[in-house]
Amino acid sequence: MSIVDHAVIVVYLAAMVGLGIWFSRRQKSAEEYFLAGRRMAWWAVGTSITASLLSSLTYLGEPGEVWSSGATHMLGKMLGIPFEMLIVWLFLIPFMMRFRFTSAYEYLEYRFNTTARRLGLVLFLVMATLWMGFVVLASSRALAAVSGIPLPVIILTMGVVATVYTILGGLRAVIWTDVIQVVLLVGGGLFSIAAVAWMTESWIPQWYATTKQYLLQHAGEHKALPWFSAAPRVRATIVTVAINMAVWYMCTHAANQMTVQRYFSTSDLKQARRSFLTGSVIDVFVNLMLLVVGLALVHYYVGHGHPLPQGIDIQVRQKRDLIFPAFAIGELPPGVGGGILAALLAAAMSSIDSGINAIATVLCVELRDARRRRDGTLTADGQLPDQVRLARWITLAGGAFITLAAWGLDYLPPGWGLIDAMPRTFNAIVAPLGSLFLIGIFLPRVGPRAAVLGVVLSLAVSLGIGYFQPLATWLVDRQMLSQATLDSCGLWDAKNGCPHSISFTWILPGSLVAGLAGAWVLSFLLRDRQEPVPAFSWSTRHASSPLVQKDQ
Repeated sequence: MSIVDHAVIVVYLAAMVGLGIWFSRRQKSAEEYFLAGRRMAWWAVGTSITASLLSSLTYLGEPGEVWSSGATHMLGKMLGIPFEMLIVWLFLIPFMMRFRFTSAYEYLEYRFNTTARRLGLVLFLVMATLWMGFVVLASSRALAAVSGIPLPVIILTMGVVATVYTILGGLRAVIWTDVIQVVLLVGGGLFSIAAVAWMTESWIPQWYATTKQYLLQHAGEHKALPWFSAAPRVRATIVTVAINMAVWYMCTHAANQMTVQRYFSTSDLKQARRSFLTGSVIDVFVNLMLLVVGLALVHYYVGHGHPLPQGIDIQVRQKRDLIFPAFAIGELPPGVGGGILAALLAAAMSSIDSGINAIATVLCVELRDARRRRDGTLTADGQLPDQVRLARWITLAGGAFITLAAWGLDYLPPGWGLIDAMPRTFNAIVAPLGSLFLIGIFLPRVGPRAAVLGVVLSLAVSLGIGYFQPLATWLVDRQMLSQATLDSCGLWDAKNGCPHSISFTWILPGSLVAGLAGAWVLSFLLRDRQEPVPAFSWSTRHASSPLVQKDQ
């Protein structure tokens, strides 16, 4: 990295802190701090949702994934979009926007009980912590690899800056910094595409042809995804990727505070739907842009024979994920490469700020409602007098903890790329948490005990699929599971003498089905059936309730 590259990154970091200071002047109430006064512009909210959900994992992982499967992985993601958009647009946003909640997990108490609410909160906290630690680590690895700056210094800097501006400015600062960060993300990707086109005098058709030929030559290691295979050990197919992404999108929009809180910051359902549509369009554009970046880099290094950046081994998934930032520093003019790395920082920090702000919000709401329960008035409108101050302390603690957690995640198996690792870490909790909300919304007669046990079953299935290989190995070693049984299921690797892994694409759909079906069956077995709670399920959504906005 040149001095100019370093200067670009320093200016970006300073600008983010400056925005936090600017917006801190407007913090006069808890609603302003947590929900930006419920008056945020729909287009800014939609852009912020994209920034929060995209993260540096996708920014690094998608160009690296092109070296593994070409354009077929992205094709699977795109095929899942119409279904997921239909569910979120028609059902999830209209349902949740009827309530004047601050925390999404307030819903669970009214629909089930405090146990379900606390379970949802704990799952979210674990998921958010793992997610943000993973984001910090992935971004820091990339920056350390191409800049020479020690990994601990990068992790500390990223965590401190994102925590500081979030503490100061609340959700309003988070959303507006996210808008800036999306501009950087898009600008960095488009500039890289233009640079490769200019340097190689070629364009997307040639890049696609080069990538296709590369995959054919390395069919044993990298190959295009098949349309479908029922074999559980097949890494991914177009259909399973589509199903996987549709389930992730639905669960995230139903149960992830980082997303739901954005919609709560808009004034009404119309504005929330506009923000959702905006975020969806930007998300599709950015993902397709990253696909083209990946195709361009394959053509640059393979089609034109440029040597790969030092330290990059395309046979190792984690190394392939670093090709994009390595190209930016090694091949682009001074300052431009720094801008790309600033975009990478932006992708990471947009997830960090969203996560720690959401954590502070839900914990403050939990403390507020615990006091209300103690006083015997759950539906009171009062706020804790020191709620904003408390939220800032929680944000500080959360930022520090997440920064420390990033080091622990540095010990993930080296064979996993970012695309493989996400479902086996934080995304292992997405479907169990989402199933709790979907049970409440669409299974109106399921009671709280069955719902909670259904979520426990969902989590067990999620972890069982994600970590099948070490679990099966442990069982085989203790003669609790036979090799013949695994071989009959196509899950025994005779060459290496160990069980196969089950594809990560089965984790989300498998655990969601287990949660919904398990809760429904258990409601009969445990006799935990109940009359639908008025206003708190889809079938009773038109019932009157003091918690429902009448204009929705």
